Amino acid sequence: MLAALLLLAAPALGAADAAIRQVGAIEDATLVELSGLAVSRRVADRWWGHNDSGGAPELFAFDSRGRSLGKILLAVPAFDWEDIANYQQDGVAYLAVADTGDNFSFRAQLAIRIVAEPGAELPSAPLQPLRTIDFRFEDGPRDCEALAADPARRRFLLLDKQRKPAGLYEVPMDPPAGSVAVARRIADLPSLYRQPAPPASLTGADRNRGTPTAMDLSADGRRLAVLTYTHLAIFERRGDEDWPQAFKARDPVLMRLPRMRIAEGMGLAADGNSALIGGEKLHTPLLRWDGTLPAPAPSPNSPTSVPPE
Repeated sequence: MLAALLLLAAPALGAADAAIRQVGAIEDATLVELSGLAVSRRVADRWWGHNDSGGAPELFAFDSRGRSLGKILLAVPAFDWEDIANYQQDGVAYLAVADTGDNFSFRAQLAIRIVAEPGAELPSAPLQPLRTIDFRFEDGPRDCEALAADPARRRFLLLDKQRKPAGLYEVPMDPPAGSVAVARRIADLPSLYRQPAPPASLTGADRNRGTPTAMDLSADGRRLAVLTYTHLAIFERRGDEDWPQAFKARDPVLMRLPRMRIAEGMGLAADGNSALIGGEKLHTPLLRWDGTLPAPAPSPNSPTSVPPE
């Protein structure tokens, strides 16, 4: 009976999408809760990752198969790091770390730490941030696990996690020195879980189904990738659209992940045409989306919406 109830409680995902397959696993045994993932803009086949809350303020370097390439220490606190973004501006590569985790919605002020990305030789001394962007959400505290850098519009994008619909926010990259910036809500995120809920659900499953756990923006600003515990979603914008208009104009392409433990790390490759995905587990598997896009799913309000499985 217990086994039957657990099967009913599991999300009805069916088979994983063929475009997403395991390519390796994290080698470093101290990277046990991979919560942020970003490609390097300086060294080929180097990726950056970090632990979730409770760890040291470390950034881990590894290749796309998870083989360790070293790590660096940041000279900042790490209250609850949730995502990392890598971007270029004026020919310089930067890493931005989102200290934005807030499971109980009590943090009045959050932070984005920005450092210059090291070259091939990693520094042994703690790396000082170039600056810290302190900010608050305009509509009150909320948990946020997804960050993307949009240097062309000189802003960071953020997604809240625990409320539905999830909100897309923007915060300026260059707020006045000494100020607390305001993250302003610019759009509601479309649903990222289109299957009907299973007949029985574990406590908290409905709240977390379809919630964003990571985000990345391609270097050209045209592709936005969002990770959930069960899917990878790809949004595209066209012409002069900003993301609010793109969300309304077309649905994302949704791809199912293989079953994995707490998928919370995802980054697009440097060309934006593939992605690496990991989770919060010792020696977590690394998955790769190969860039293949299936046909977009119909809108949930359409008569041809996805049938129950």
